[in-house]
Amino acid sequence: MSGLWLISYIALWMLVILLTVIMLGLVRQLAVINVRLGPEDNLLSTREGVELGAIAPNFRTIDVVHGKEITLTNLKGRSSIFVFVSSRCQPCQELLPHLSSFNKKLGGKINLVVFSQSDPQESSELVNIHKISAPVISDTEGIFSKQYQVRATPFAYRIDEDSIVRRKGVVNNLESLEELLNDPLPDEVLIELPAYDK
Repeated sequence: MSGLWLISYIALWMLVILLTVIMLGLVRQLAVINVRLGPEDNLLSTREGVELGAIAPNFRTIDVVHGKEITLTNLKGRSSIFVFVSSRCQPCQELLPHLSSFNKKLGGKINLVVFSQSDPQESSELVNIHKISAPVISDTEGIFSKQYQVRATPFAYRIDEDSIVRRKGVVNNLESLEELLNDPLPDEVLIELPAYDK
């Protein structure tokens, strides 16, 4: 009987360890979901990404909307807002319909550039479905996402006319996107995004 008792004792501990690992995984996923949903009213500013006050990484690529070359250097002289989205991200799907009206609101005074983490054909479909008039860059390989250290989408940057990063964060709705236009509060809290795998 002692052998059966030992086996059941070991099985019980293995079950406890397995349940602990599952629970930790669920807590991690809840943290990622919470960051993606973010607060309803404003930009979820994070420590992730290119450091505030740093020069934005340069890039050179083709815009899938107009077929023209676009570089960070070409955008100098006016502020820019870079929005990183993914076709497989639910908050991105909710944000995409607002990009066209947001671009109209900018009135050409600020550049809006959308970085789509999908292939050129999928990116073109997003443009057609949501009537996006801003330049859209297909980031299939995640090259620009890596340059700009984007781990979660939708994520956005405000870059000033001298290519300096002024604001950044998770943008889950039109209001949080519009928050990028405001100057940061002096006591704005930057949060840490939890680690996750795409």
